[in-house]
Amino acid sequence: MVIVVDCGDDVQHYARTFATRPLPRPASCPGCAAVGHLIGHGSYPRTVAAPTHAIAIRVPRLLCTACRHTVSLLPSFCLPWRHYASGTVQTVLTLRCEAKASWSRIAARFAPADLPTRTTCREWVGAFTDASAGYLPALLRQLAQGPGRASAIEVALADLAAHADPPAQLVAAVPHLLVALRAAGVTVAGGSGRWLGTLWQWGSGRKLGGLV
Repeated sequence: MVIVVDCGDDVQHYARTFATRPLPRPASCPGCAAVGHLIGHGSYPRTVAAPTHAIAIRVPRLLCTACRHTVSLLPSFCLPWRHYASGTVQTVLTLRCEAKASWSRIAARFAPADLPTRTTCREWVGAFTDASAGYLPALLRQLAQGPGRASAIEVALADLAAHADPPAQLVAAVPHLLVALRAAGVTVAGGSGRWLGTLWQWGSGRKLGGLV
């Protein structure tokens, strides 16, 4: 099981300060919902890639003493089954889904590095397109349930209408999600600037599945 933890975008800072970082401890187990049963259970190594280098990090784990399942506290800059940091993936998605950039233009964005490859970028865009079909309705449902929901959903739909397809609409809906979260007392630092990590953290908490 995985809980996504907001750790910002600075992967190197996370790696340097891992040993002294306070361990987030959710009140209840995401598996069995037992309260007060999560304890520290070590960590495991992981590599986070950028176009020009890779950074070794560790991901902390918790153990539920009630159901005996382990829980990984995955930094929000990590995406399941993806080696690249969410910031790199976000750059590709923004260029392709919002700006409708060509693959050549996307490759030029990372020059002189020849990574990520075009095949990898296509996989990211395809996965995000598929995930948008589930994430976008869920996000709109959240807006429809929050304070001032009538005006919130009306403004959001007007913004979304300016975009032709669900992936671009999902990106455009993130600022509205942040407004709804702030109204509920949840602040996401740099949320719009790192919209992919924000969406991933929010969707993971609602068990919406992989985003990319």
